[in-house]
Amino acid sequence: MKLLSQLRNPVLPKNIGGSTNPSIDSGGTATGLFITNIIDAMFIFAFVLALIFFMTGAIHWITSGGDKANLENARNKIIHALVGLIVIAAAWAIMLVVGEFFGLDFQKLPIPSIGSQ
Repeated sequence: MKLLSQLRNPVLPKNIGGSTNPSIDSGGTATGLFITNIIDAMFIFAFVLALIFFMTGAIHWITSGGDKANLENARNKIIHALVGLIVIAAAWAIMLVVGEFFGLDFQKLPIPSIGSQ
């Protein structure tokens, strides 16, 4: 006999653990999909934020008017944005390597349900 450790919600679509009579394994699908979407959203947010910092640094560089202090601040902002992009790419690569090493698919993260015999 298997125990369902996830909640059943009749409003959700059947493919993510909903409907009036979901299967035992579909509850973990909803949790795994939620975690996957959170991870993806964090990477997208970090990438967009780094691009915004890069663009504002470029705008400050253009509008510095030859002032050494403003030019240095703009240069530092651009360098920090590029380092941020490198860190984001490294984090993504590490996540993929760890996923391959442990056999996890972060795009379809499986969350097992509790089972007893």
